[in-house]
This record gives sequence, structure tokens and C-alpha cells, in this order.
Amino acid sequence: MPSRKHFERKLSTSRQKNDFLVFILISSILISGVFYYSYIYKSPFIKAEFPTIKITFQGDINVDDYVDGQFELESPKESDNIAPINCKIKIRGRLNARMPKKGYRLELNDQVSLLGMRKDDDWLLFAMFMDLTNMRIKLSMDLWRGLLPTDPTAILPESEYVILYINGEFQGLYLLAEKNDRRLFGLEDAQDNGFTSLIFQSDSHDFNFFEHSNDGWDQDWPNEYDGIYIKDDVFTELIPFISSTPDEEFFNDSNGIYTQFEKTNLVDFLIFNFFILHLDFWSHNYFLIRNTYPSKFFLIPWDFDSSFGQFLGRKYDPNENLESEIFKRNFLYVRLMNNEDFMKNVKERWFSLRDTIWTDNSIMDMLSKIYDEIKDIYEIDTNKWYLRYYDIEWSIKVDEAVEKLFDWIPERLMFCDSYFAKY
Repeated sequence: MPSRKHFERKLSTSRQKNDFLVFILISSILISGVFYYSYIYKSPFIKAEFPTIKITFQGDINVDDYVDGQFELESPKESDNIAPINCKIKIRGRLNARMPKKGYRLELNDQVSLLGMRKDDDWLLFAMFMDLTNMRIKLSMDLWRGLLPTDPTAILPESEYVILYINGEFQGLYLLAEKNDRRLFGLEDAQDNGFTSLIFQSDSHDFNFFEHSNDGWDQDWPNEYDGIYIKDDVFTELIPFISSTPDEEFFNDSNGIYTQFEKTNLVDFLIFNFFILHLDFWSHNYFLIRNTYPSKFFLIPWDFDSSFGQFLGRKYDPNENLESEIFKRNFLYVRLMNNEDFMKNVKERWFSLRDTIWTDNSIMDMLSKIYDEIKDIYEIDTNKWYLRYYDIEWSIKVDEAVEKLFDWIPERLMFCDSYFAKY
């Protein structure tokens, strides 16, 4: 007959098993909760082939001052991985700083190549919050850069999509890009005079190229903090030439506008911005660049938040004519577009591009390739940042934005064909 101690030992073993099963159950629930919060709520599952940037820092971050942090890049391509390195980070742009999803500027401690792009220590992270498709900024930069084989001035940063984590928290889909700077444009050393290489950024809503305003342009190069200030030297000669020179002299082959500006650039700048319906533009958000004189000036488009018929929740007709807007904001193009020979060159260039690199199929293929790259992350990013806005009376909804973009581009191409044909 079994003893009392035998039953006690058996009961104790049974209780231990039950306690263990309860422990396992509770642990599973807790682990599942932690997993959901960490990897579904805060950090949704992302396919392993997508590059991921992790940035950590302490303290508050703003648009004025960098804070110290650490940068790491993990990529499915092992050679692209960047082990943790020190960095500095701040928010880009004052309008961007007011958005829920913020973009950033990065300064790395070392010059490194990120995802096959140039070796550098200055980088941009576009949040693309005002681009509901997450594709218009990338498409704009790639389209402009695609002109490079026939236009040496068609320079813009290379860019690659990444997933971003800030202090361990999932931030969504970002566009990592090189910085618009002297190195990108291949400029020579600065001089302390009006003949220097230069990068000016238009930051004005006034009528550009009609009169000079110090507040209307930012001097990005040479660096003003190095004590070199050359805006007055440059503009006191350039602005009167554009605003006051008679047509006969202005379009003269020997000393006219095309001896100071690259003609192909002036043509492409108009065609490109007209086609993409670049609305937040023509008096600001572009660069005036020149290498050391006697090199010529050229213009670089920038800030594509309002392009391809969309801006956040707004949409714009693909048949919209930008002519009146250009004439209100940019006197250089008032003069150029009122010149029959210039507009004939514009027409020829437009239809040359339409027959080669800007066919309907080539542009739609470019757009489709971008969409295929991000489509799995696009919905996750949308759910994180835009669900709260679904009830707002926008003219375009988040879940319509991509479809509208695919429909808008062929219609815009048809409109531009008709518009430029009249010249």
C-alpha cells in the first residue's frame, strides 16, 4: 500500500506541473504582448531585403541645432552595412518641423558610401509627409537626373528608400539622399570675389531677377561663416543685365544671356518644371549655381512637395497652364518665353525628349518600378501617419493618391504635347 508520503510527493509533483503550465501560459501571453508592441505596433514586420537606418540620440531635437547621436545601417547586401558610428542630427526645414512625420539632416563622423551612393558625411532624410504617394519626390529627382546624358547641368542627388528607426521606434518609409553641395556640382575652391564658384538658393516669393534683395537668396556656397560674402558682387551685375538690357543685346550671340547662362539648362529647366506642374516654385525653392567665372550660371530645381498634381490632400488638374504663374514670379523667364527663338528651342527639345527618354512607356515604367520597390511598406507607413486624417475633407484621399498619380501623368503628357506644339 502506498504510504502517505508517496501521495504527498505525487501531489507535489502534480502541483509543480500545473504551476509550470500556468507559468508557461502567462509567459507566452507576456512575450506575445511585448512582441506585438515592439514589432507590430512600434516596429511592424518589414521584409528583410529593405535597408534599415537606426539612429539614437539623447535630448531634444530641433531645426536650429544638431544633437549628438549614433548612426547604423543594416542592409540585405552585407557590403552596404554600416556599423554604429557617431553622428549629429537635426530636423530639416521649418515647415517640415511642423509636420507629424519629420525629415532630418545628418552629419556622420566619417565619410562613408551609403547604399552605393557617393562617399560623404552629409546626408538628407526626406520624410515625404506631404507626398501621400511617397513617390513624387523620388520620381522628380530621377527624371531630372535622367537628362544628364544630353544636359551636363541636370544634376540632383542620388537617393534610396530606407526604413528609419529613431531611438528604437519605427518611423516609417524615408528617402535617403545626398546633399546639394559643392561636391555634388563639382565646384572649385571659393574666392572672396564675384568670380567665385557659388551656390545660391532662392528663398523669396518676390519677382525673381527683377531687382536684388539680400533676403531673397541664401548663399550656400561659399560658406558665409568663413567670412566670404559675395551675393552683392554677383547680383549687382546680373540683375540689371536681366531686367534692363534691350532685347537686341539680351539675345545677342556674342554677349547676351546665353553667354552668362547655359542655354540647354534654361530650356530643360522650363520643360521639366512645366511638365511636373511644379507649383511651389519659380520664385523660390531652386538653386542658382556657377563654377568659377567664366563658367556659366545654371539652375537646379528643388523641393518637389507640390508636383505631379498633388500636395498633401490637394490635387491639381493635369491640364493646368503654368504660364501666368511663371510670368508673375520670374522675370528671367518672362523675357525668355516672350522670345520666339527660345520657345522654338523649347518645342524641339520637348518633342526630342518625348521620342526618346520621356515616352509614355518609359515614364510609367519608371513610376511602376518605384512603386514595386515600396508597395509592401507603403501601406504600413500610411497606417502609421495618415489614418487620423481620413475624415478630413481633402480633395484626394490617402488611399487614392497612388492611383491618381498613375492616371495623372499620361494626361499631363498629352496636355504638354499640345501646349508645346503651338510654338
